[in-house]
Amino acid sequence: MTRLRSGVTVVVLALLATMLHALPAAALSGVHHNPTGIDDLYSTEPTERSPRDPMAGEAVTLKATTWPIEPGQTVWITWTKNGVAQTPIGAAWDYNQGNNTYWRIAMGSFVRGDSISYTVNADVNGAGQRSVGPFTFKVTSWSTVTNVVSYVNNGTSVDVTTGDSAGSFTPKIRFAFPALDRFRTQIAPSGSGLNISGVSGYTVTNSASTLQISTSSLVLKIQKTPYRLAVYKGDGTTLITRQYDPSVFRNIGWASDGVSTITKIEDHFLSPAGERFEGFGERYDRLDQRGTDVHNFVYNQYRDQGSWRRTYLSTPFFLNSAGYGVYLPSTRYSVFNLNTHLSDLAGFTVDTNGALNSTLDYHFFAGTPAEIVDDYTAVTGRPQLPPKWAFGLWMSANEWNTQSEVTAELANPTTHDIPHSAIVLEQWSDEATFYVWHGATYTAKPGSGKLALSDLTFPPGTAWSDPKAMVDDAHARGIKVILWQIPVFKENFDTNPSSAPPQHVNDKAYAQAQGYVASQPGGVYRVPTGQWFGDSMVPDFTSAAARNWWMSKRDYLMDDVGIDGFKTDGSEAIFGRNVSFADGRKGDEMHNAYPNSYLSAYNTYVKGKKPDGTIFSRAGTAGAQSTSIFWAGDQNSSFPAFQEAVRAQLSAGQSGVPYTAWDMAGFTGDFPSAELYLRSAAQAAFSPIMQYHSEKANPGVSEARTPWNVQARTGNTNVIPYFRKFANVRMNLIPYLYTEAKSSSVTGVPMMRAMSFAFPSDSTAAALDQQYMFGPQLLVAPITTAGATSKNVYLPSGEWYDLWNGGRFTGPGTKTYNAGLDTIPVYARAGAIIPLNLNSAYQLGGNISNSVSSYANLVFRIYPSGTSSYSYFEDSAGLNRTVTSTENWASHTVGVSVPALTTTSTLQVASTQPSSVTGATARASLAALQSASEGWWWDPVQQLTYVKLASSGSARSVTLNGVDKAAYEAEFGAGVGVSTNTNHAGYTGTGFVDGFASSGDSVTFQVRADATGSHQLKFRYSTTVASTRTVYVDGVSVGTLNLPALANWDTWGTATLTTSLTAGARSVKIEYASNGINLDNLVVARP
Repeated sequence: MTRLRSGVTVVVLALLATMLHALPAAALSGVHHNPTGIDDLYSTEPTERSPRDPMAGEAVTLKATTWPIEPGQTVWITWTKNGVAQTPIGAAWDYNQGNNTYWRIAMGSFVRGDSISYTVNADVNGAGQRSVGPFTFKVTSWSTVTNVVSYVNNGTSVDVTTGDSAGSFTPKIRFAFPALDRFRTQIAPSGSGLNISGVSGYTVTNSASTLQISTSSLVLKIQKTPYRLAVYKGDGTTLITRQYDPSVFRNIGWASDGVSTITKIEDHFLSPAGERFEGFGERYDRLDQRGTDVHNFVYNQYRDQGSWRRTYLSTPFFLNSAGYGVYLPSTRYSVFNLNTHLSDLAGFTVDTNGALNSTLDYHFFAGTPAEIVDDYTAVTGRPQLPPKWAFGLWMSANEWNTQSEVTAELANPTTHDIPHSAIVLEQWSDEATFYVWHGATYTAKPGSGKLALSDLTFPPGTAWSDPKAMVDDAHARGIKVILWQIPVFKENFDTNPSSAPPQHVNDKAYAQAQGYVASQPGGVYRVPTGQWFGDSMVPDFTSAAARNWWMSKRDYLMDDVGIDGFKTDGSEAIFGRNVSFADGRKGDEMHNAYPNSYLSAYNTYVKGKKPDGTIFSRAGTAGAQSTSIFWAGDQNSSFPAFQEAVRAQLSAGQSGVPYTAWDMAGFTGDFPSAELYLRSAAQAAFSPIMQYHSEKANPGVSEARTPWNVQARTGNTNVIPYFRKFANVRMNLIPYLYTEAKSSSVTGVPMMRAMSFAFPSDSTAAALDQQYMFGPQLLVAPITTAGATSKNVYLPSGEWYDLWNGGRFTGPGTKTYNAGLDTIPVYARAGAIIPLNLNSAYQLGGNISNSVSSYANLVFRIYPSGTSSYSYFEDSAGLNRTVTSTENWASHTVGVSVPALTTTSTLQVASTQPSSVTGATARASLAALQSASEGWWWDPVQQLTYVKLASSGSARSVTLNGVDKAAYEAEFGAGVGVSTNTNHAGYTGTGFVDGFASSGDSVTFQVRADATGSHQLKFRYSTTVASTRTVYVDGVSVGTLNLPALANWDTWGTATLTTSLTAGARSVKIEYASNGINLDNLVVARP
């Protein structure tokens, strides 16, 4: 620095002093306070009011911020109470952060009816005041109904007028019957706003103490003093449930200022110990929510949904084990308090819009879980049947972001002989418009226009060289193509791409000008900063014009490229009660409802373009089932996440959402082990939708959850062959899957059924959340614990057949099932009729194509028990066809009624070897049967009688003669001192018991007698020396069995003991008496 001469220095310093004196004192740039924040249930902003909506007696705290940070700041509120100015309240400094100072103002508490208005002010040293406001709130408190005052029968509804504990209103409660087996209640605290009605088939009986409303199915008894509802079955004596005792705690209540606003309405019921509450949408933490507060609040929770107790798919509906269900037809926030306030109290509280005519409306359903879900989906919308191809295996990975990668992956299913039916591409677009292919060049069109495929150029070296050719290639391989979507006008650009493309800029400007986006006071609504795609505008799908404009941008993808649908991700993006939509709804209603409007727009569009298309979604609320298939969101690759995913699928099914999946083996986190991968693949094969997906977009080492990559990454060479088996089983199950899916679309009953849903009267079954019924016929018990090689499987009452080997177990009871990584415990219930698509060798799990348009072998596997029927959906004819099986073991026959079918079919009937089959020619081998157009053959390994039938335009009857119930295999019995072997030919099943040669050795069979009376116990054995055994039934000796010597150990004979059996589950033990034998099986036959 050059030193100045002294005279110059004096002049400069004097001038600087004059300039500083002329500058204004330090000033604030602003003050901010947002009383209700973004109404996020799970977080608060640092400038909110607490509580957001104060009630009487609650201490109210205001938080605010000023900027920049300056010394000498003062913050205070000026305010009024009930229109009268109050003494200003000063704020206390809270903390500094960044460029902001944060403040806290304690207002104290208030009483019901207080109307508060306040403004937040700030200055620096008494100058430069900044203010924000005024803000208002009305103080509420709880009131409740008292006694019944009067009632009015409207003909299609009944209105009951009661007293108000606060004396402010004249409450009314309306009861209506949409059908005679269910009712609807509407609670109007102010007496206004009632609008529901129903059928007229009810009667009203009035007495001094009780008002009774009756139908043939339900009786509602209303105690008058004080008001209390009890719900009975149609007999009027069998109690279903009743409201809570108002002398202990209110039943019907509401939060109000007593003058002009009602903010919440609630109802409470008595809930004795042991009652279960299930449903509520997709719940990851548990099935029975008793002991929790369940929040109806759609939320994008990345990973660990169970521990956070949050969900993407939330429905205000539950099933109660007492035989009823409740649905609240409101998309506003609601909470279900399930035995958390009092141990025997369960209720629900629903937010309103604050209007005086607000009501609480709920549907009450009674019956079995299946009947309740049927009624619920009749109200909210039937599940939409997915296309048949959707029930094959889906493949997806974020890292497949170029056409060359996708083309290579499309070839892998053929290379590894693993059938797939769909591929999902996530990283395909420009990450701005979400409808233009990444790397494509084009001339931007006005926002009102739309691009065609011919407008796009794909330069050499870009990510996508010819999307249409790629899609055509996929289709030629029998694989459908799904593209990822997100409902936002993306705002923030840093990378991928680094700036907004011109078309995106044009679209945003046009949408905003046309009012095609959600709005809020002062302008457009933007997703809150910090949320996924924060600061972005969102399309308003409640506007038909906006909906049509948005979807038209995607026309070329469907029309020209030929894709098959969209993965409709996201949409959990609406926060704040002041957000507005074209149909008049506000953010408090649309937070939960926005996903449904999004899915509805896409579903209508796809189905209009391609009826065989679909969408694939994660978020929604009640009614979402009528638009989409769902997956369970973002899970870690871990066994705990696997368990959560199973629960989520089961609870979603109980909530009327039957078509669900998860990213098997997890989406993110550590790469899955071979064990986790194969265990989850096995479970996914027996779930509504089977798909895998992975998160990372550009990993250094592939993170794809493909079987070939998992095998390469883990080094376990069993991955591909074991996975192939499960993928083949998936294709084997397509006839059953599609039939059950069709049934779900008609009744709402889930494909994947919680044990409590399938066996509501079995408390042991109800407690299990890691096994389930898959449709009505199959019990599936996936192994979801790391390191486990067996599972204790609970089998309810009845007889159950191991799907893989025919082994049987008689329930109720628990079976320890040993399962390697190549299998999963699956049982078919006695009486089951299961349609299958088997290959030419009739192998369950054998190689088979990915075709769903025709079947290699349509097979009906039948496990006879009494008379049972199955309604098979023959989609090529669009008709349900009923197959009926009738066994008469006393006459040694099984009859099967086979409907007219447009294709050849084969029956597989579990039985002993027939003497003949009426109308069919005996074939000497499976090969002979395969080459014949008709005939029958008995498989000694599976103990299945195959009957091959030609297609026919008329129904047919098939009778198996000379048969008994299929044998109980000795290798599946409980052995003591014995082992299993396969070293002698001629055995049935999977082996035989040997080492049966010493005192104390025994085999115990759990059998089921179908009738009380005389039975023959036929033991199939081999021995070279005459032997004896003692036979016990239920621990009591019933005689000695003589087993004559046979020619050699490869010769098998039968020794019979006749005894009386009582119908039901019986234990039969055969115990060593003399000499050694091999034991093959036991047939329990009628003489």
